[in-house]
Amino acid sequence: MECRLSCSTGSWSCQIFIRREYDSDGNVLDKVVETPFGHVITDKKNVELALRRAQVAVLNPHLQFKDILKASAEDLTGPHFDSSRSLKFSRDTICIDLEGPELTDLDFVDLPGLIQNAEPSTVKLVEDMVVSHIKGNCLILVALPMTDDIENQMALRLARQEDPDGKRTIGVMTKPDMLTAGSTKAREMWLDIIEGRRHPLAHGYYCTRQPDDAERAKEITSNEARAIEAAFFSTTTPWSKSTVKNRFGTGHLVASLSQLLIGIINETLPRITGEAASKLEACNQELASLPEEITEDPANYMLKLITGFCDNITRSVESGLDSQLVHLNRDTYAEFKVAIRKSAPNFVPAVQPKNVVSGNSSIVDEYSEEKPFYLSDMREHIKRSITRELPNNVPFSAKVDLITKFQAGWEAATQVCFNAVRGHVKQMLKHQVARTFHRYEKLEGHIRISVEEIVESRFDSCNLSLGPVLSVEATPYTQNGHYLSDSTAKWLAIFKEERASKGSNGQPPHKKRRTNNEEKAPTPAPATVVAPAPAPAPKPSAFSFAKDTTQEASATPAFRMPVAEGFGAVSQGMFGAPTQSPQAFGASSSAFGAPSQAPTLAQKFSIPPPTTATNPIQVVDDGREKNINDALAALAALGYRGITEADFGKLIPPDEYETEIQVMAEVRGYFQIAYKRVIDYIPSLIDLLFVKAIAQNMQDFLITKLSLGTADAKERCAAYLAENLTVVARRKELTIRKERLDEVKQALQAFGLS
Repeated sequence: MECRLSCSTGSWSCQIFIRREYDSDGNVLDKVVETPFGHVITDKKNVELALRRAQVAVLNPHLQFKDILKASAEDLTGPHFDSSRSLKFSRDTICIDLEGPELTDLDFVDLPGLIQNAEPSTVKLVEDMVVSHIKGNCLILVALPMTDDIENQMALRLARQEDPDGKRTIGVMTKPDMLTAGSTKAREMWLDIIEGRRHPLAHGYYCTRQPDDAERAKEITSNEARAIEAAFFSTTTPWSKSTVKNRFGTGHLVASLSQLLIGIINETLPRITGEAASKLEACNQELASLPEEITEDPANYMLKLITGFCDNITRSVESGLDSQLVHLNRDTYAEFKVAIRKSAPNFVPAVQPKNVVSGNSSIVDEYSEEKPFYLSDMREHIKRSITRELPNNVPFSAKVDLITKFQAGWEAATQVCFNAVRGHVKQMLKHQVARTFHRYEKLEGHIRISVEEIVESRFDSCNLSLGPVLSVEATPYTQNGHYLSDSTAKWLAIFKEERASKGSNGQPPHKKRRTNNEEKAPTPAPATVVAPAPAPAPKPSAFSFAKDTTQEASATPAFRMPVAEGFGAVSQGMFGAPTQSPQAFGASSSAFGAPSQAPTLAQKFSIPPPTTATNPIQVVDDGREKNINDALAALAALGYRGITEADFGKLIPPDEYETEIQVMAEVRGYFQIAYKRVIDYIPSLIDLLFVKAIAQNMQDFLITKLSLGTADAKERCAAYLAENLTVVARRKELTIRKERLDEVKQALQAFGLS
């Protein structure tokens, strides 16, 4: 029972409430409810019966208030109100609001007496109820009936347990008039206690006497009751002889309580206010961390969710600042480029040795990981490709076959690249789905399935476009004739120089080491290049369908093409278009714009053979660089501009494998064309038809999948947006806690102002 006293200028009044804080299973209710029980009482005579009715209502929650309020005192003890369904104890509280001019502003709780002889569950319920109320900052008034031994008083033990320092505990001895005149030892014991000689407390003990049954039957007033009490203590020994007369009587107890209560309030109010503010802040922070409750139309809210989700995907696809997707894909495309580059044909311009030792063969293309393909292999390949061609013609099919072989692994490399990109995209989408829809379990699962579906759909669609790109590369074709010619010429020079740096058996020629004391080695015989007397007939390119009808000397192998044409010879393109080739120095017209009367290199300069890092015997030739520079300067003076040291390899005379070297150069040159197309087209198509296509089509796809445009969209969306029950329960609990803390904060502020 909770009594709330307040001083007022009006007449005395009493209003009873029943406060329910727990359900029938003992669980705390979401919201505390105080329900008025009956009308306002203005006659003190009616309070006792009203309290009896309230007690019956608390112990019989299944009964209606209107039935209990009509019952008389005799009816309340009948079987209807005291049945097997009645509770022994209840956690609900009877609240009494008392107002009057003679009252003091004070709240106190009258707790049930602690019992021993009852069921263990009931004993524990009562004990827990008492402990829950005496914790905290309240004053604890321990009622000690003087008819019982103080050693057996459990209430005092619990008070000491919750207030070990005794700063909040006051002992109140009751029923002194129940001690008979012959109970001298009991009276002496209680006198020792009240005077502090036994069981001392920080705030000591008080003794009060309340009206007995006969006096209550006479309906004495409060003033009369206090007068009877004062007369009792002044005339009854040993109380009348006590040295602490201010410890006897209700008046002294109330005055002391007021002072103690003010002291506790002054000491604890700042701390309580701080604790309440701290708990309220923590509650607000946790509430803010939870998603807000959906209050708008479910379909509109769903559309906002999907729009935000798709916007996040677009940012991840387009910007490298918000996501790692762009960077991961760039790394994957770079790996794809390396994989394609490694597929370059590993042509070796040398005859395959009989006993090949690992690492002993020449390395022309250090990036290629293909099996070495020697001149002897090329000659055999051309021989197998011959059908009905005229003599000294390399079949076009021979070159196509070589091109097809270096492209054999491109499809697998493309799939490795595409699968990696798909993995990156799926990982990004998984993150975005969890980020946006994690609070809606059912919706999150549905979105995951839909996202997986669009990913696989776009993957298959993009694959259909990648296939033709790779298939097109199987048929050699290019309109970039200038780059093809340059690339072929470059590799022809590389192969010739590599070939010239070896002997006929593929080994480096012997060179004598000289020192500074030795005489300089004689200058090697110059490489003579003579322009042919008549203009050579047009010679078909290695990618041409035309057949070469020119004849070669009888010493030329049967499968070799004549390639000792001038730098100005005209060759026919792959599909018959003429392409310009460099002319020989001294021909009637020059690619470098020199007059036809220009002397040949053989007439002017001697160019030493190049040395390579693979040459085991190093020749000290301090004049080589000077000779090269002199040669280039002289050529420039004669009008042959734009020549570099790399062009000198073109001056090396043809050998017996000239045709094979030419095919190697053409195939290797075309690889550069195809390689550069593929490493751009494949990533671009994947990015356009897969990565960006998913971002562009995601919103329409999800709207269709979720049927947002249908008549039942609202109900469907409401089902999808059903939140996790744990989150819902936690939000509800925090909301209730926040409301209570707000009320506490306002009450503390009002109390501080008062």
